[in-house]
Amino acid sequence: MGSIQPQSSYNINNPFRTRILNGQITPLMSIKFVTGNEIPMMCKMTGIHAVFIDMEHSSLDMRTVAQLILACNYAGVSPIVRSPSKAHWHISRILDAGAAAVVIPHVETIQEVKDIVRYAKFAPLGTRGCTNNQPAMNFQHVPTLLQNAILNEQTMVIPMIETPGAVEIADEIFAVDGVDGVLVGSNDLCTDLGIPGNYDSGLYQDAVSRVITAANRANKPVGIGGIGSRLDILEKWFTMGATWSLSGQDASMLQTGLKKMSKEYAEIDERLQTKLLVR
Repeated sequence: MGSIQPQSSYNINNPFRTRILNGQITPLMSIKFVTGNEIPMMCKMTGIHAVFIDMEHSSLDMRTVAQLILACNYAGVSPIVRSPSKAHWHISRILDAGAAAVVIPHVETIQEVKDIVRYAKFAPLGTRGCTNNQPAMNFQHVPTLLQNAILNEQTMVIPMIETPGAVEIADEIFAVDGVDGVLVGSNDLCTDLGIPGNYDSGLYQDAVSRVITAANRANKPVGIGGIGSRLDILEKWFTMGATWSLSGQDASMLQTGLKKMSKEYAEIDERLQTKLLVR
């Protein structure tokens, strides 16, 4: 009674981290609009191991995000949250809510990367404020030194590379201690390259190839965003060494299903109307 449990009992259930570090291709479902806690359960039942909760391109507030994170953790699906900014009060609150990884958009300089790590990691890697009973650890009371070491290792800090300038410093980004991988933002990258939406362009292809090559040199994982429907290009990036992607979004998946239903019923109606005219 009252004894400290062995460290292994405190490990975080983070299938996203386990899979991508093992080189397993991992698709993520993105949430921007559908906020019911049923979504993580549906992902679990359909073999999706991680949910991407997007606070940058949505109106999701911290309370809603915290509840989605809890639902993910209890369903056994990793909650990956994109912060709306590089501010420390966004990054630390997302992690304190129990996120398995925090993704930070629009990183442009090495100093920004170092600041992000400082906000997201506990000492000695950073200066994140300590608090116990962490949701990521199922609200267990864990000795602070042990808790902070586990969270530093098992929760992930993932800057985004989505500008030509960030591509140029990819090797330096990966070299920052505390960076656990990167996410390539294909849409913003193409836009900044002056080729919005042109994923077949040599400019885009070369930029992503350079990022993945840098990731391989650093032995750190890289994900691809913005081209979930381009499986041909994604397979190329996976072959080179990328391991995860933002593969489907709640709004687009719902609209695809609705369009299919509408089309099928319109075809039935057209056939029936034709029969009536023949009579």
